[in-house]
Amino acid sequence: MRGLALLLPFALSACVAGEAVMQETTRSLARSAVNAAAARYVPGVDVSPYSDCVINNASTAELLQLAQAAGAGAAQDVAAKAWPVVRTVARRPEATQCLVQALSGSQLLAAQGLDL
Repeated sequence: MRGLALLLPFALSACVAGEAVMQETTRSLARSAVNAAAARYVPGVDVSPYSDCVINNASTAELLQLAQAAGAGAAQDVAAKAWPVVRTVARRPEATQCLVQALSGSQLLAAQGLDL
């Protein structure tokens, strides 16, 4: 029993490390889907800060949806599947504020299709 108690901290740390890897993988896949959607539906906008604002304001469920969209195949299919989620997140007040701070004036004009 004592040996089990000694192994428990190692087992827990392995679970935490596994969780961190899974979260980072999900965020990375979600980011690729947001990048594809931004490139297709918001041309003229620098996708990096745009994607940061969307990813940082998405819920866990939305990140999972975006990560799943990343596996849709061709970039146009990824963009089409990701766009409804991207648009929902981008319309949130926190995401809108992030976009206003991150994008230049001309990029904000290009993003007006988001109904910000």
